[in-house]
Amino acid sequence: MTNRPVPVEDRFALQDLITAYCFAVDKLDDLDGLLSLFTEDAIFDLSEIGLPRVDGHSGIRGFFGPVFDYMTHHAHYVTNFKVETYAGDTASIRAYVMGMGNSRDGNHVLVYVDYYLDCVRTASGWKIKKFFEKALMPMPGSLNEIHGD
Repeated sequence: MTNRPVPVEDRFALQDLITAYCFAVDKLDDLDGLLSLFTEDAIFDLSEIGLPRVDGHSGIRGFFGPVFDYMTHHAHYVTNFKVETYAGDTASIRAYVMGMGNSRDGNHVLVYVDYYLDCVRTASGWKIKKFFEKALMPMPGSLNEIHGD
């Protein structure tokens, strides 16, 4: 992938994509809206933080469906956005994210993570092709309680 200057409209569109992802996750009620941000064959990989890697819309739906049912509140805050690489129709971006949530059984989670997204330009705008996340701070035990099998 060639790294070249990022046109401002693409930089904003890529930043809007990561923001749209956080808003969609925080809504807890619109799986189709969330999936619209990903390519059909996207990889969603949380293995670095002890959660599963899933593939495609069906895998992402299978992961988030139970999460949306179990959680009462979500809030994700994005900082330190950066375009790591850019090649016109492909880009890799990253950002620090503070994510928190409350579950129906009173559990709470607070995580500080680093998002890595590989994105592609499509006819309907930028989409996430690969989503990867790693911890910036130690992960809380409540993460496994909330996302456990």
